[in-house]
Amino acid sequence: MEASGTAKWLTAGLLAGSMMLAPLAHAGGWEPVKEGQGRTEVSTYEKAVDDSPVKAFRGVTEVKAPVLSVLAVMADAQACAEWLYQCQSLELRDNDQAYIRFKGIWPAKDRDALIQTETTQDRDGGAITLASHKVDGEPEHDGYVRVAALRDRFVLTPLEDGWTRIEFETFIDPGGNVSSVANVISNQAPKETLQGLRKLAGSDAYQGAKLDQALVRYPELKGMTLPESHQPE
Repeated sequence: MEASGTAKWLTAGLLAGSMMLAPLAHAGGWEPVKEGQGRTEVSTYEKAVDDSPVKAFRGVTEVKAPVLSVLAVMADAQACAEWLYQCQSLELRDNDQAYIRFKGIWPAKDRDALIQTETTQDRDGGAITLASHKVDGEPEHDGYVRVAALRDRFVLTPLEDGWTRIEFETFIDPGGNVSSVANVISNQAPKETLQGLRKLAGSDAYQGAKLDQALVRYPELKGMTLPESHQPE
Protein backbone atom coordinates (compact mmCIF):
# COMPACT_ATOMS: atom_id res chain seq x y z
CA MET A 1 0.00 0.00 0.00
CA GLU A 2 2.99 2.29 0.38
CA ALA A 3 3.25 3.07 -3.31
CA SER A 4 0.15 5.29 -3.52
CA GLY A 5 0.69 9.00 -3.05
CA THR A 6 4.41 8.72 -2.40
CA ALA A 7 6.07 10.17 -5.42
CA LYS A 8 5.85 13.81 -4.37
CA TRP A 9 8.82 13.62 -2.05
CA LEU A 10 10.88 10.93 -3.68
CA THR A 11 13.30 13.05 -5.65
CA ALA A 12 13.99 15.50 -2.85
CA GLY A 13 17.63 15.70 -3.62
CA LEU A 14 19.71 16.69 -0.70
CA LEU A 15 22.27 18.96 -0.47
CA ALA A 16 24.72 18.44 -3.27
CA GLY A 17 25.58 15.09 -5.20
CA SER A 18 28.57 13.13 -6.19
CA MET A 19 26.76 12.11 -9.27
CA MET A 20 29.13 13.65 -11.84
CA LEU A 21 26.41 14.26 -14.40
CA ALA A 22 27.04 16.27 -17.55
CA PRO A 23 26.88 20.02 -16.95
CA LEU A 24 25.09 20.80 -20.19
CA ALA A 25 21.31 20.51 -20.23
CA HIS A 26 21.12 18.42 -23.38
CA ALA A 27 24.36 16.49 -22.90
CA GLY A 28 24.79 13.10 -21.34
CA GLY A 29 21.24 11.92 -21.92
CA TRP A 30 19.34 14.78 -20.25
CA GLU A 31 15.87 15.28 -21.72
CA PRO A 32 14.01 18.56 -21.16
CA VAL A 33 10.86 18.44 -19.04
CA LYS A 34 10.09 22.16 -18.94
CA GLU A 35 12.10 25.07 -20.30
CA GLY A 36 12.04 28.22 -18.19
CA GLN A 37 11.19 31.34 -20.18
CA GLY A 38 12.89 33.92 -17.98
CA ARG A 39 16.16 34.30 -16.14
CA THR A 40 14.65 33.42 -12.77
CA GLU A 41 12.42 30.60 -14.03
CA VAL A 42 13.49 27.01 -13.47
CA SER A 43 14.30 24.74 -16.40
CA THR A 44 13.95 21.04 -15.56
CA TYR A 45 15.32 17.86 -17.09
CA GLU A 46 15.28 14.11 -16.53
CA LYS A 47 17.65 11.28 -17.32
CA ALA A 48 17.51 7.49 -17.22
CA VAL A 49 19.89 5.79 -14.79
CA ASP A 50 21.43 2.40 -15.60
CA ASP A 51 20.02 -0.54 -13.64
CA SER A 52 17.39 1.58 -11.88
CA PRO A 53 13.69 2.21 -12.44
CA VAL A 54 14.21 5.67 -10.93
CA LYS A 55 15.39 8.55 -13.08
CA ALA A 56 17.77 11.37 -12.24
CA PHE A 57 16.40 14.91 -12.30
CA ARG A 58 17.97 18.29 -12.94
CA GLY A 59 17.00 21.93 -12.52
CA VAL A 60 18.72 25.16 -13.56
CA THR A 61 17.95 28.76 -12.64
CA GLU A 62 19.57 32.08 -11.72
CA VAL A 63 18.92 34.01 -8.53
CA LYS A 64 19.34 37.69 -7.75
CA ALA A 65 21.59 37.08 -4.77
CA PRO A 66 25.34 36.67 -4.18
CA VAL A 67 26.72 33.16 -3.86
CA LEU A 68 27.42 33.64 -0.13
CA SER A 69 23.70 34.19 0.46
CA VAL A 70 22.90 30.92 -1.33
CA LEU A 71 25.57 29.06 0.65
CA ALA A 72 24.35 30.54 3.92
CA VAL A 73 20.86 29.17 3.27
CA MET A 74 22.18 25.72 2.40
CA ALA A 75 24.43 25.65 5.47
CA ASP A 76 21.59 26.62 7.83
CA ALA A 77 20.23 23.32 9.13
CA GLN A 78 17.19 25.05 10.63
CA ALA A 79 16.18 26.38 7.20
CA CYS A 80 16.23 23.06 5.35
CA ALA A 81 12.48 22.45 5.59
CA GLU A 82 11.83 25.89 4.05
CA TRP A 83 13.53 25.20 0.73
CA LEU A 84 14.62 21.59 0.19
CA TYR A 85 11.74 19.61 -1.28
CA GLN A 86 9.95 17.56 1.38
CA CYS A 87 12.78 18.02 3.88
CA GLN A 88 11.54 17.37 7.39
CA SER A 89 14.75 18.12 9.28
CA LEU A 90 18.50 18.27 8.91
CA GLU A 91 21.14 17.65 11.58
CA LEU A 92 24.79 18.51 10.96
CA ARG A 93 27.33 15.89 11.98
CA ASP A 94 31.13 15.74 12.05
CA ASN A 95 33.31 14.88 9.05
CA ASP A 96 31.19 16.76 6.49
CA GLN A 97 28.18 14.57 7.22
CA ALA A 98 24.54 15.39 7.87
CA TYR A 99 21.49 13.35 8.83
CA ILE A 100 18.36 14.24 6.85
CA ARG A 101 14.73 13.24 7.18
CA PHE A 102 12.12 13.46 4.41
CA LYS A 103 8.38 13.76 4.88
CA GLY A 104 6.39 10.91 3.38
CA ILE A 105 2.98 11.30 1.78
CA TRP A 106 0.37 9.05 3.42
CA PRO A 107 0.39 6.08 3.49
CA ALA A 108 4.13 6.09 2.77
CA LYS A 109 6.49 6.18 5.71
CA ASP A 110 8.97 8.99 6.16
CA ARG A 111 12.48 8.41 4.78
CA ASP A 112 15.93 9.26 6.12
CA ALA A 113 19.60 9.12 5.18
CA LEU A 114 23.07 9.99 6.39
CA ILE A 115 24.87 11.96 3.70
CA GLN A 116 28.44 13.10 3.16
CA THR A 117 29.27 16.22 1.16
CA GLU A 118 32.41 17.10 -0.76
CA THR A 119 32.91 20.79 -1.52
CA THR A 120 35.18 22.05 -4.32
CA GLN A 121 35.73 25.20 -6.34
CA ASP A 122 37.03 25.61 -9.87
CA ARG A 123 40.66 26.69 -10.06
CA ASP A 124 39.73 30.02 -11.62
CA GLY A 125 37.64 30.97 -8.61
CA GLY A 126 34.40 30.24 -10.41
CA ALA A 127 31.80 27.54 -9.82
CA ILE A 128 31.44 25.94 -6.39
CA THR A 129 30.30 22.30 -6.38
CA LEU A 130 28.59 20.66 -3.40
CA ALA A 131 28.40 16.93 -4.07
CA SER A 132 26.59 14.63 -1.62
CA HIS A 133 25.91 10.91 -1.38
CA LYS A 134 24.41 8.48 1.08
CA VAL A 135 26.81 6.77 3.48
CA ASP A 136 26.51 4.15 6.20
CA GLY A 137 26.94 4.82 9.89
CA GLU A 138 23.53 6.03 11.07
CA PRO A 139 21.47 3.66 13.23
CA GLU A 140 17.92 2.87 12.15
CA HIS A 141 15.23 5.15 13.59
CA ASP A 142 11.67 4.11 14.43
CA GLY A 143 9.14 5.41 11.92
CA TYR A 144 11.69 6.01 9.15
CA VAL A 145 12.75 3.93 6.14
CA ARG A 146 16.36 4.32 5.00
CA VAL A 147 16.63 5.38 1.35
CA ALA A 148 18.25 2.81 -0.91
CA ALA A 149 20.42 5.32 -2.78
CA LEU A 150 20.94 9.07 -2.86
CA ARG A 151 23.32 11.24 -4.89
CA ASP A 152 22.95 15.01 -5.32
CA ARG A 153 24.97 17.84 -6.76
CA PHE A 154 24.60 21.60 -6.55
CA VAL A 155 26.80 23.78 -8.76
CA LEU A 156 26.80 27.46 -7.77
CA THR A 157 28.35 29.86 -10.27
CA PRO A 158 28.84 33.49 -9.17
CA LEU A 159 28.00 35.80 -12.05
CA GLU A 160 29.63 39.18 -12.56
CA ASP A 161 26.42 41.14 -11.98
CA GLY A 162 26.01 39.78 -8.45
CA TRP A 163 23.57 37.05 -9.47
CA THR A 164 24.20 33.33 -8.95
CA ARG A 165 23.49 30.49 -11.36
CA ILE A 166 22.34 27.32 -9.60
CA GLU A 167 22.36 23.85 -11.16
CA PHE A 168 20.83 21.05 -9.11
CA GLU A 169 21.06 17.36 -10.04
CA THR A 170 19.56 14.60 -7.94
CA PHE A 171 19.06 10.86 -7.90
CA ILE A 172 17.26 9.20 -5.00
CA ASP A 173 15.90 5.67 -4.80
CA PRO A 174 13.55 5.68 -1.80
CA GLY A 175 13.59 1.90 -1.44
CA GLY A 176 10.67 -0.15 -0.20
CA ASN A 177 7.69 -0.51 -2.52
CA VAL A 178 7.66 3.00 -3.93
CA SER A 179 10.56 3.15 -6.39
CA SER A 180 8.34 2.40 -9.39
CA VAL A 181 6.23 5.55 -8.90
CA ALA A 182 9.09 7.98 -8.21
CA ASN A 183 9.19 9.26 -11.78
CA VAL A 184 5.65 10.64 -11.91
CA ILE A 185 6.91 13.94 -10.50
CA SER A 186 9.89 14.34 -12.78
CA ASN A 187 9.93 18.13 -12.49
CA GLN A 188 8.65 18.71 -8.95
CA ALA A 189 11.77 18.28 -6.81
CA PRO A 190 14.18 20.43 -8.87
CA LYS A 191 11.59 23.13 -9.46
CA GLU A 192 10.36 23.48 -5.90
CA THR A 193 13.84 23.12 -4.39
CA LEU A 194 15.29 25.87 -6.57
CA GLN A 195 12.28 28.14 -6.08
CA GLY A 196 12.58 27.76 -2.32
CA LEU A 197 16.33 28.37 -2.39
CA ARG A 198 15.88 31.48 -4.54
CA LYS A 199 13.25 32.90 -2.19
CA LEU A 200 15.37 32.47 0.94
CA ALA A 201 18.66 33.58 -0.64
CA GLY A 202 16.99 36.82 -1.72
CA SER A 203 15.39 37.50 1.65
CA ASP A 204 16.62 40.05 4.17
CA ALA A 205 17.67 37.27 6.53
CA TYR A 206 20.46 36.11 4.20
CA GLN A 207 21.43 39.31 2.39
CA GLY A 208 24.91 40.36 3.44
CA ALA A 209 25.77 36.80 4.50
CA LYS A 210 29.38 36.22 5.55
CA LEU A 211 31.68 33.33 4.69
CA ASP A 212 31.59 32.14 8.32
CA GLN A 213 27.92 31.22 7.87
CA ALA A 214 28.80 28.85 5.00
CA LEU A 215 31.79 27.38 6.84
CA VAL A 216 29.48 25.93 9.50
CA ARG A 217 28.57 23.20 7.06
CA TYR A 218 31.15 23.56 4.29
CA PRO A 219 34.57 24.12 5.95
CA GLU A 220 36.40 23.34 2.69
CA LEU A 221 35.26 26.74 1.40
CA LYS A 222 37.70 28.55 3.67
CA GLY A 223 39.92 30.69 1.48
CA MET A 224 37.70 30.45 -1.59
CA THR A 225 37.87 33.16 -4.24
CA LEU A 226 34.87 35.33 -5.10
CA PRO A 227 34.29 38.00 -7.78
CA GLU A 228 34.16 41.54 -6.44
CA SER A 229 30.41 41.72 -7.01
CA HIS A 230 29.99 38.80 -4.58
CA GLN A 231 32.20 40.12 -1.79
CA PRO A 232 30.30 40.92 1.42
CA GLU A 233 30.14 44.61 2.23
